[in-house]
Amino acid sequence: MFQVFSDLLTASGIGAQQAWMLAVFLPFLIPFFYLLYRAPRSSLRPKLRAIPAYDSLKKLFSFAAETGQAVHVSVGTAGVSSTQTADTLAGLYALEFLADRAANSDIPPLVTVTEPTALPAALDQLRRAYERQGYPDEFRFDQARFIAPPVNGSAVPYAAGVLDILNHEPVTANVMLGSFNEEFLLMTEPGAQRNMVQIGGTSSINVLPFVYLTMTEPILGEEIYAAGAYLLDRVGHYTSLIAQDVFRVGIVLFIILVAIARFLGLDIAIARFLGIV
Repeated sequence: MFQVFSDLLTASGIGAQQAWMLAVFLPFLIPFFYLLYRAPRSSLRPKLRAIPAYDSLKKLFSFAAETGQAVHVSVGTAGVSSTQTADTLAGLYALEFLADRAANSDIPPLVTVTEPTALPAALDQLRRAYERQGYPDEFRFDQARFIAPPVNGSAVPYAAGVLDILNHEPVTANVMLGSFNEEFLLMTEPGAQRNMVQIGGTSSINVLPFVYLTMTEPILGEEIYAAGAYLLDRVGHYTSLIAQDVFRVGIVLFIILVAIARFLGLDIAIARFLGIV
């Protein structure tokens, strides 16, 4: 079944790998759109478990207003057209929340990016935030800085630029949420030396030890994808989290059923039905 659907997508001009990914992803949309339809008709909201990092983000600009210093925000080293787009979007959701608070506190955020495609997205989040709060004239293009593009796939030049900013400019906190690699450790060093508040995370397994060691409040793994639900309080983000949980339960049940079928000797018949063999 999945193979037939994948073949149809491949015939439409989509690559084989992308077709398989889409075939697996489409079932996720069924509970998502159902919950999205039902959510506005219900007054109930899911109870989210506490993630201290998101609670600290909500209080961050109150602390920044006391010091009168900016908050550095990095949305990661990926753009909005790569395999790490979801990580970048998580950083942009956090930026949207922080930009709203910045517009009200008269403490402009200091946003840095390394991917050219992330720069207009970051600027748009800042511009919209100032417009929502009624201060469109306070928005400035220099609030988001393009530091350096990746060199041979490495974001070390960007990390060096962030390192210089955190060492020499009045910054009271460092927020890093998105896709990062080993340069993450370099970017957090000034904050560690100055006892700066540092909040952030990534989904990259190789970088998670750096996140845990250097962040005041770490956001680990898939927790970054919940940024929209925790910070923006929108129906779409809530339904996305619920749909993910429903999809996980479905996958677990599927694995259990396959294990039982294999034990009963029915695995070949199921594989033929799915078009795998």
